Amino acid sequence: MRAMPLVQLALLAASAQPEWVPGDTSAPPLPERAYRDAARQGETVYRVDSQRSRVFMRTGRDGPMKAAGHDHVIASADIEGLVLVSADPEKSRADLRLPLQQLLVDDPVYREKFGMEPDLPESAIEGTTRNMQDKVLESSRFPWATASARVLSMQQDQAVLEVSVVMHGMSFDYEVPAALKVDPDALTVGGCMTVSHADFGLTPFSAAGGLLRVAEDIEVVFEIVAERITGVRQPTR
Repeated sequence: MRAMPLVQLALLAASAQPEWVPGDTSAPPLPERAYRDAARQGETVYRVDSQRSRVFMRTGRDGPMKAAGHDHVIASADIEGLVLVSADPEKSRADLRLPLQQLLVDDPVYREKFGMEPDLPESAIEGTTRNMQDKVLESSRFPWATASARVLSMQQDQAVLEVSVVMHGMSFDYEVPAALKVDPDALTVGGCMTVSHADFGLTPFSAAGGLLRVAEDIEVVFEIVAERITGVRQPTR
């Protein structure tokens, strides 16, 4: 098992060979109806606030020439999704999606946040972005990543989640220890996790004949904020 988190996510990657999922360039639909029906039945439903939610991916360097390279931080500020928090943990769930073509590479603010030197040449950032999008993610063919989560266990503000991630036409499942902060009007989920390029059939970018390359593992740090959906009439009890 590979370790990987979703809210304080120190994750453990589960199991088997990745399952092939056909590519589709259209936006994967969120199960709006299922969440709307749950809200009508009295369940607490939240919608992800894209303005306040972030997913960060940190990549390191590897190879004999790694001293000549840079670590990178890649950010998504376009996460969409829905979260259901139920008194019955088995009914709790979350469905998220993010557009990979909107990823932001090496923003100085985010580099400083993770203790990296804040300023890289614009040409280097443009080159990293182009290589990531075209050669690694192939985002013109696979422009979306999605994640679906279910609760395996919960104790106070700590949970273990079963998370299924789909990216690059591949699906991989993880067990994710997660820390949750649930308020009447808002939900906060934050943490970090480690995923592998190989989980999704990705080949780390390399240069100089492989002497300088991106490390196999990717650290994922996410800060998800969701607001409670209001205006749905609750059933009479």
